[in-house]
Amino acid sequence: MRRKMIGLCEAYKRYGFEGVQRPRYVPEGFCEWCGSELPKRRTSCCCEECSVNFNRATNSAWGNVGGGYRNHIMRRDNYTCQKCGEFHALINENGIPLPTSDGELDVHHKIPVHLGGSDSPDNLVTLCRKCHKEIHRQKGR
Repeated sequence: MRRKMIGLCEAYKRYGFEGVQRPRYVPEGFCEWCGSELPKRRTSCCCEECSVNFNRATNSAWGNVGGGYRNHIMRRDNYTCQKCGEFHALINENGIPLPTSDGELDVHHKIPVHLGGSDSPDNLVTLCRKCHKEIHRQKGR
């Protein structure tokens, strides 16, 4: 049975989160959902509908235990497989990448937990499912 990764709050207490910010895939001053220019006083989405759509799409990553921390590691690695380099951010209906996974990424322990590895950020890496399976096949696990 798989062990659940620690939650985001526990990870923050243990390791802190220095320097990891949510990536922004549109230029400053443009809507993160539709790409339109932002009206005055708006900072990320041009209207309430875009804001709701953006939050609905990106907040799903925070819904389960450990999901927030997994998303934090994927964010650190820019939703990109660290083995093959393939980008896996979710692309919305407007063709804009969103700061969440498209469902094809896993977080891998470099040193397995059963061999003494921890959930520290230094021991975690973002891999696409194909590369993750390949690594485990090579190691016979």
